[in-house]
Amino acid sequence: MRYTLLAVLFSLLWASAFIGVKVALQSSPPLFLMAFRFLVAGGLLLTYARLRGRRLPRTRAEWGPLVALGLLNTALYLGLSSIALQHLSAGTGAVLASTNPLLLALVAAWLLGERLTAAKIAGLLLSFTGVVWIMRARMGDADRPEAMGLAMLAIGFLVTGTLVFKKLRVAQDLLVVNGAQLLAAGVALFLPSLALEPIGTVRFTPSFLAAQAFLILGVSCLGMLIWFWLLRHGDASRASAYFFLNPVLGLFLGALLLGEPLRVQDFAGSAAVAIGIYLVQRA
Repeated sequence: MRYTLLAVLFSLLWASAFIGVKVALQSSPPLFLMAFRFLVAGGLLLTYARLRGRRLPRTRAEWGPLVALGLLNTALYLGLSSIALQHLSAGTGAVLASTNPLLLALVAAWLLGERLTAAKIAGLLLSFTGVVWIMRARMGDADRPEAMGLAMLAIGFLVTGTLVFKKLRVAQDLLVVNGAQLLAAGVALFLPSLALEPIGTVRFTPSFLAAQAFLILGVSCLGMLIWFWLLRHGDASRASAYFFLNPVLGLFLGALLLGEPLRVQDFAGSAAVAIGIYLVQRA
C-alpha cells in the first residue's frame, strides 16, 4: 500500500510539473530555468543531508555513478525533452513519453533479469493504449519528425539512467543520491545556458519564484526522491509503469487549474490506464 501511495504521489508531482514549467517559462529561457532549479535543489538536499549526519561522496569512484545519473536522468532527459516539446503537440509528447515503461520492461527483462509475464505485457499494452486513446485528438499535424526523434532519444537516456541505478545498486543515502545527481545536472545545463541563452531576459517575478519554489521543493527534491525510493524497493518495470499516469493526471490538473476541457473518452482511457497499471503491479 505504501509503495502504491508513493507512486501515485510521484505521478501527481511529475504531472503538475508541466504547469509549473509553463508558468516559469514566461520569465526565463528553458535551460536556465532547469539549471537554476537543479542547482538550488541539489544544494538544498546535500546541505540537509549533511546536517542530518549523512556521509557525502568524497572520491571519484563515489561521485561517478551519481554524476552519470544526473546527466542521464535529469540533464539529458529533461534538457532534450524541453527542446523537443517546442515542436511537438502535447498529445504527441505524452504518447512518446509513455513509451518509457514499454522500453524499460523489455530491456529490464534482458539486463536486470526481471520477469516479463503475460499479465505484465498485457498491463503495459493496455495502459499505453489508454494513453494513445486519450491523446489522439490532441496530437498535431505539425509535429516535426526530428522533434519526435529527439523526444525518443531523451526517453532512451531516462531508460538508461534507470538501468544504471538498478544495475550498479547505488547504495548511498537517497538524500545524497538525489542531491548529487541534481547538482551534476545543474552544472551540466548551466554552461550551455550561459553560452546559448539570453540570460539578461530572466525576470525574477513573483510568479516565476513561486513556480520555481514548487519545482525545486515539490518536484526535484520530493518527486525525484520518491522515484529513487520506488526503484530501490521494486522492479524497474513496476516503478516505471506509473509513468502512464502522468498524462492522465496532467489532463485532470489542467481541467481543474486551467479550465481545459475533458471528454468522455478521457475517462474511458483513464480507466484503461488504471487497469493496466494494476495488472503490472500484480504480475
